[in-house]
Amino acid sequence: MSSGNSWVGTGYGSERNSPLPNTQFDLRPLSTGEILDRTFQIYRSRFSLFAGLAVLPAAVNVVTQSIRLWYAAHQSVHVHHGADLYRVQVLTGSLTFLSGIISLVLYGIIQAATTWAVSAVYLGEPASIKTAFEAAGKHWFRYTLIVLRQIWAGFWLPFVLIDAGLILQFTLHRSASSAGTAAIFYFLAFVSLIYALWAYIRVSLAVPAAVVESLKVRASIKRSKQLLMDRKVRILLLFIFLFALYLVVGAIQAPLALIALRSRGAQAFLTHAISLALSFVTGTLVGPIGAIATCLFYFDERVRREGFDIEWMMTKIAPAAAIPAPPSGEGSL
Repeated sequence: MSSGNSWVGTGYGSERNSPLPNTQFDLRPLSTGEILDRTFQIYRSRFSLFAGLAVLPAAVNVVTQSIRLWYAAHQSVHVHHGADLYRVQVLTGSLTFLSGIISLVLYGIIQAATTWAVSAVYLGEPASIKTAFEAAGKHWFRYTLIVLRQIWAGFWLPFVLIDAGLILQFTLHRSASSAGTAAIFYFLAFVSLIYALWAYIRVSLAVPAAVVESLKVRASIKRSKQLLMDRKVRILLLFIFLFALYLVVGAIQAPLALIALRSRGAQAFLTHAISLALSFVTGTLVGPIGAIATCLFYFDERVRREGFDIEWMMTKIAPAAAIPAPPSGEGSL
């Protein structure tokens, strides 16, 4: 299958005409440990590139959280009744919804931009923050839809079960039997998280597939499932590793959150400011790790299944081999 790389054979960069790939990372099947090790190698080698890509969503997240905290603090000094209370609730919900939409769009763009940058660095091509954002911005809506499809594929079942429990609990007769049935639905929703994780893993390579192979939403989802038919455990280990990283960060931020809940005035403001600063640093430093590793898992699956390493080598050798030799007896003018 053709790689479809948007940066392969486009003609920019001096590496295009070199007969062999100009890359320090060899394309070969890698174990899970080797992929994680190579993830940090790539991250360290181009730290400014990947951290620079992660700055935008981290900064926007800090800004949206700051606005929500300011609005909540501003409204908490007043007692609201009737229509005024309804207005505050609607505005709070709207701010939350808007920040969620912004985060979702930015997440899709940053995943695509990071994938583009990883692919370029990994395959020995030039990469910069500007070109990565330009590549991702061309199809930003597609990447947003892919992220939505990933979330839906993983969590539709828990969502349906929780909604069923809420309907039983709040719209039907509030008897002991309805409460017990709702509790069963909540328990099933909790158990279904196992399926949700498995389903999300199946489509976790959709963004790299869309970026590298220029696939649309449905095709990229199908491509991810195809590549991960029998090696889903490796992605699970990556998720466990990322979860452990965020647990460490959460353990650092937890005392600040407790202090913020009990503080008032300037002390509360300072605590929130420190917490937001830590959130910004965490998003900038930890955020790219998952996207880099996911892209490397994508390439590894293609190397194992399709001989992508050989295909990539041929794309580099073919242009030089295709140049015909001058006919005998004909020299230069």
